Amino acid sequence: MIRSLLPLLAIIAMASAFAPQPSHLLTSSRAAPSTTTQIYQLGGEQERQKLTRDSEPDEFFSTNTDKMSDEEKIPIAIMGLVGISAPFIAGLIALYAAK
Repeated sequence: MIRSLLPLLAIIAMASAFAPQPSHLLTSSRAAPSTTTQIYQLGGEQERQKLTRDSEPDEFFSTNTDKMSDEEKIPIAIMGLVGISAPFIAGLIALYAAK
């Protein structure tokens, strides 16, 4: 009886570790920082306002790959596919050669 009870209690203890905690325990008692605080950098300029879709420049988050055409991206895609599949092909060759 005790032998079967101990693993059962261990499983229950492990499962309870993953149970969601009540939200009132996760919130801190500190007050939320004020959104109207003025933080100045070394230059004395006021910090930029929050970035939104309306205030964002068109090319703000674009990378070099985003600026490339689809024809220019094809070699990158082929290199990615070869890089992912090459270890598996090499492993199959090694397994075949080991027989």
